[in-house]
Amino acid sequence: MKLYWMKTSEAWPDNSWLETSWTCFDESRPDRNSDSRWHTYIGNIHQEPHGPQVGTWTWSLTATPPGPALPFSRNGREAKRGDAGRRLTEAYERMLRFYGRLVPTPSSSRHQDQSYGGNWVMTV
Repeated sequence: MKLYWMKTSEAWPDNSWLETSWTCFDESRPDRNSDSRWHTYIGNIHQEPHGPQVGTWTWSLTATPPGPALPFSRNGREAKRGDAGRRLTEAYERMLRFYGRLVPTPSSSRHQDQSYGGNWVMTV
């Protein structure tokens, strides 16, 4: 997997998004139809701006191939942005394993975060 993060407002500038909304993409997503952002999109995180959960970070895995329902959660809440991002990427990796689509890459390092400007890059 080669995951990278972008502010959602930069990934899709034609819509209005929360400033705290981040979207995760997998450049090596096994079931994609093209290299467009839409086909490499796997999920997102954002910080709750209002209500009883204000300040917490919500994560959601939206990429799911056809097949049986996943036997684990595809969304949740965390106190910190980094924890929400890790939970999303762990759920994605677990989903790929569940459907038999995880392709290991020998040169990758598990959960190595690198910062490129405002974007995050994670190679697994």
